[in-house]
Amino acid sequence: MQNEGRKTLLLQDNFSGHIIPDTLTNIHVQNFEPNLTVHVQPNDQGIIHCFKAHYHTKYILYYTNCTVDCYKAGFTPSHIYNIDQLEAMQLAQDAWNEVDTTTIQNCWQKASIFPDSVPSPSQPTLPISSLIHPTDVVNNPTAHAETLIKKCLG
Repeated sequence: MQNEGRKTLLLQDNFSGHIIPDTLTNIHVQNFEPNLTVHVQPNDQGIIHCFKAHYHTKYILYYTNCTVDCYKAGFTPSHIYNIDQLEAMQLAQDAWNEVDTTTIQNCWQKASIFPDSVPSPSQPTLPISSLIHPTDVVNNPTAHAETLIKKCLG
């Protein structure tokens, strides 16, 4: 990227574990303001919830079958909840495969990151109220993030 003269803006949530290397030259890292993540990340709009619901269902079915097998094999009830990493990964894969593409599309749409694919009817692009009462950027995390992005992009 440096040889090509490209500059990249990396947006990330404000998780304290994100460490920005000092060696980045053509990448500007900008952290989201607190509480902004839920508004712009599609996973937080319901994809994770849907995945967890499917995983929980798979988990219950797995242990229902395991209980019968453990009982027949003479294992104690404490062995019923033993699960190895491979089994957990298979449950996760099965759960993810059940997350419907419509759910993912709806979550991306709900996040309002991309423009609508269907053109909306002709309306004023600037609400009249915004001329009277300018947006308070400090108390509006989305407006604040947009301002920071515009500033970073120059």
